[in-house]
Amino acid sequence: MGKKVHINSEIIEEICEKINSDAPLNYELPKNGWLHIDKFLPFICIYRFKEPDVYFSRLLKTQASYLIIDETIDITKLLEAIRLIISEKFDTFLVLEVWPDVKNENTKFNINCPENVATETAIALKEGFSKLANTYPNVSANIHANGLKHPKHLQPIADVETSKKTGMLLIGVEVPVLYKNSETGELYSLFFREFYSVFSETIKRAVYEFIRVQTKDDFDNYLMLGKTHIDEITTKADAELASISEGMSFLLRTTPVNSNEEWEKFKENKFKKIPSFKYRLISIDPELEKRNLYNIAIDEIEDPTIAFILRGKRLEIEKQLTMLEERGTQNFKFVGESLYGVINKNLLKEAKKILKKFPKREKMKSANRFNCTEFAKHAQEEIDYYNSKFPNLNLSVEIRNDVAGIMVSKTKLLINDQISLDANRCDALIQHEVGTHILTYCNGKRQPLQQMFEGFEGYDQLQEGLAVIAEYLVGGLTVNRLRLLAGRVIAVQSMVNGATFIETFKNLCKKYSFSERIAYYITMRVYRGGGLTKDAVYLAGLIDLLQYLKNGGNLENLYTGKFNITHTALIEELLYRKVLKKPELPRFLERKSVQKRLKKLYKGLEIVELVN
Repeated sequence: MGKKVHINSEIIEEICEKINSDAPLNYELPKNGWLHIDKFLPFICIYRFKEPDVYFSRLLKTQASYLIIDETIDITKLLEAIRLIISEKFDTFLVLEVWPDVKNENTKFNINCPENVATETAIALKEGFSKLANTYPNVSANIHANGLKHPKHLQPIADVETSKKTGMLLIGVEVPVLYKNSETGELYSLFFREFYSVFSETIKRAVYEFIRVQTKDDFDNYLMLGKTHIDEITTKADAELASISEGMSFLLRTTPVNSNEEWEKFKENKFKKIPSFKYRLISIDPELEKRNLYNIAIDEIEDPTIAFILRGKRLEIEKQLTMLEERGTQNFKFVGESLYGVINKNLLKEAKKILKKFPKREKMKSANRFNCTEFAKHAQEEIDYYNSKFPNLNLSVEIRNDVAGIMVSKTKLLINDQISLDANRCDALIQHEVGTHILTYCNGKRQPLQQMFEGFEGYDQLQEGLAVIAEYLVGGLTVNRLRLLAGRVIAVQSMVNGATFIETFKNLCKKYSFSERIAYYITMRVYRGGGLTKDAVYLAGLIDLLQYLKNGGNLENLYTGKFNITHTALIEELLYRKVLKKPELPRFLERKSVQKRLKKLYKGLEIVELVN
């Protein structure tokens, strides 16, 4: 090895000043080196390279504290300076040196640590890396007491005596490069995604065990050791995805513009002629948008959790773009099934149970009804409350003649000027639209990821389940609402089974006693564009949410933004890491009556028991 290059003392002083400022540190070092310290933590991962390996470097970049450096550079003084600063808060300091074993036949992780020291940390490393055996059967992890804690051809970062005196623990991990062909350099991309996710979690769990045993600092969860700050690459990818998603206006372009007119014709023709729906012109080029979609550098995102979220959203957008291309054909339905799924047995069973329990439409008993102005007045009171919580978002109520019923558009509650509704439904509708849809949008707007308000992949399912639960909690969920959700499932199943528009419509009317007008609109939504199974997700979302609460799930976290129930663990992780801010909660949760109902949900309720 050639002569060692020392890091300039001025550089070390500058680095120390930035660490002391408690701001995230990203510092470029000589010969393509890089130091990253996201926040004060008592550990650092180190990779000393002979030739830079971009993929191995990405493994370290999943961590909140790492040093990637040319092996000819002496990092002793830099490391000691970092240790001294960190030691002011923590009693000890963990250095994990990792290096690649490029031998093609090797499948073993070798964990080298001092004998009888930090055994919990070593065990966490072994257990974590061993999980890869589920995908790559020959993988194993072994702990070696007093083995080399550095590559054989390099000197140790610190000798044993120095480590003991300074309270610094050194652990070395030799990592088999299973994700790449060592002879050809070919990357096994899909396996690499799993590899670096497992690596990321394993290191955090091991460090958590180290902190738990060796220090007095209180970390509630290993996830708190993850990155807090989002880098520029991630921010850019998130914004580009949101832009394509918003510009696509998928639901707008797959909803007929002449549904009311076709209802009149359908009625005139005695329900014997299939309606002829017309759609808005598609003003984007789906092929060009797909090219833009896959030019987004998600593969360069260092955070496995955020990369997973954005990759899922990209797949959803791609399928929606394909559906726009296939609008009006059978392929529209087939692609939609791969996106929104088909009806499972339990969902169909619950839908039929609802319609059996409530075979007829409920007649509203109240004589008191609200027109658009009266309803808007009540809604405005709720909007005013949330305006005080989100003063920069300008929440508002609009009465218009170009919307159907009541709907939300971002921060606006839109009300049809001809609407007339039962006064008893007023509060439930406000909490459905304002206390759920607008609130989750506003909470999402506070977050650093635009997907939090634009919506994760499949976010509608939880959004609608949460909105229906809001109706139940304030005592306003009706039989008619449940019947509508169940009817949509029946219609989707009918369409998937090959029934025609008219057959599905008649089935809803005759077998399930829906009025002709409601049966028409249910059927129209399901058959639009060539067949859309999306409407089944609303009841599915309610079922998932009831099970989630019964299992002790955290309701408050669900208001953080717009995502699906399948993303709750990821949201909890990002909340622990303080990437996301805690949400503002709906005001109605403060009511004693709501708290009583919520307790019932946690104990477990059947869907048919939600109607009072």
